[in-house]
Amino acid sequence: MGICWTKRIRSTDSYETSKLSAAVAPSSSPLYDFSNRFQLFGLELCPFTARIRIALQHKGITVNPTWLTSQDLKAKTKEWMAPVCPKGKLPVLQHGEKRICGSTDEILEYIETTLCEPPLLLLGSFEKDVKDWVGYVRDTFSPLIEQVLYGKNPYGQQDLETKLHAAFAKLDSGIWEHSKEGPYFMGKDFSLVDVYLIPFLELVHPLAYFRGIEISSLHSYLLGYTKRMVSFPSYVSVKVDIELLQSSAAKLLAEGAPPAVVTVTILQHRSILWHMEKLVELADELAVAKQGMAPVKALVGMKVKKLCKVYGQLVEVMQEHAQMEERVVFPAIEKAANGATEHSNGDHARDLPIMNGIREDIKSVLAIEPGSAIYSEALLALAIRLRTFKAYATNHFQEEEMQLLPLLEIAGLGSKQQANLICRCMTVMEASHTHLLPYLLLGLQAHEIHEYISTLQKCFENDKKSTFLMRMVQSLRDADEDFEHVWKVVEERIPALAISWSTSLEN
Repeated sequence: MGICWTKRIRSTDSYETSKLSAAVAPSSSPLYDFSNRFQLFGLELCPFTARIRIALQHKGITVNPTWLTSQDLKAKTKEWMAPVCPKGKLPVLQHGEKRICGSTDEILEYIETTLCEPPLLLLGSFEKDVKDWVGYVRDTFSPLIEQVLYGKNPYGQQDLETKLHAAFAKLDSGIWEHSKEGPYFMGKDFSLVDVYLIPFLELVHPLAYFRGIEISSLHSYLLGYTKRMVSFPSYVSVKVDIELLQSSAAKLLAEGAPPAVVTVTILQHRSILWHMEKLVELADELAVAKQGMAPVKALVGMKVKKLCKVYGQLVEVMQEHAQMEERVVFPAIEKAANGATEHSNGDHARDLPIMNGIREDIKSVLAIEPGSAIYSEALLALAIRLRTFKAYATNHFQEEEMQLLPLLEIAGLGSKQQANLICRCMTVMEASHTHLLPYLLLGLQAHEIHEYISTLQKCFENDKKSTFLMRMVQSLRDADEDFEHVWKVVEERIPALAISWSTSLEN
């Protein structure tokens, strides 16, 4: 019997050739063999194509897919494409005279109907559960993975990430419920749920590398499944090469990246907010510390001095960031939408007195005798003021990212214009990209450090700019042990840059 889907195929259930650079030959092409055998045409790293390969493998059918590229498409005319895939969608399954194009659901339904054994639908008491979980993986989990990994909108990523973690939790509970009697999602029997799930769980690898998102250790059943699935008989012979998958993801992300100045601005926002949160945590700790004994007083005094130093670094970065926006980013936005940045400029004017006021509060705390009642009150007031300032900054950055920065994307900035803007940004933020660079990058995750440095690197093409880049690398290499992690990320993720720095020293 056929597969009765809980929801029909969506437009996202195939990859467009414009996105993944692939095409397919019509039945008149010598690629097609009309003997009663299966042929598969698609993209090597496409998870939808992988679902078909896994299903065929489970049925005992080994196919040698015909992988197609953008060169195949460019070499042919539209007439070549139209008979098979009018909308340019893959994959395509050919079985003798029968051809099914684009819809993974329809192809898998054909496979299940034509090749009844061993079944993937698991008829009987498990049938409804299989259909429900297939629908969830197809319609909720898979699109979320793609949106978080390849999404071109950097402004809504946090909400998507929250939804993805919730999806991980739901899958974890499903595996716990159904896999008690065997290694597969539904237990002892491999099913359509596995077919749909495995190719998108493989995307967790590039997801961790490029987005910093991993399956939590709390989801032990899902983690165990991801480890087991690579040895499933129906998948082991068709599994993808992870390095090849990450390389492909890198190219797609580069093609869909927002303007460089947008990336740099957003990542600076994240770093600033991270450092502000650390300051708030330190101030809260000091405000509640009991200071009766001399050693405790001394420790609190040392931490207050540390807070003073770190706050000074933060203020310097924030002041340069504000100048960068006022002198470079906002003027570029104004060209696209006159008057759009007036409110944000007002926020900058408001924030400067607040920052200076907090600096004076810290100086006052340093001048008060540790352990006194007024000392504790001053620390509590400082913690409240820092927390309030962080809330202001968070709202300000969110407004910029949701309302202003998208205007730069619709402005249609060319690569040369983007490089020029970045060069001007670095001129304004020179301190933040020399002696303060380790501090700035400390507020970012490993994948964000990689993205930030790589974005700047792409814009630095001539010798003058390359010299500035080498100064940046020098500041990272010479930073003290508090920032050792940052340099390790650069060495591991951008080894060519670290090697270039070493070579420049030798020369």
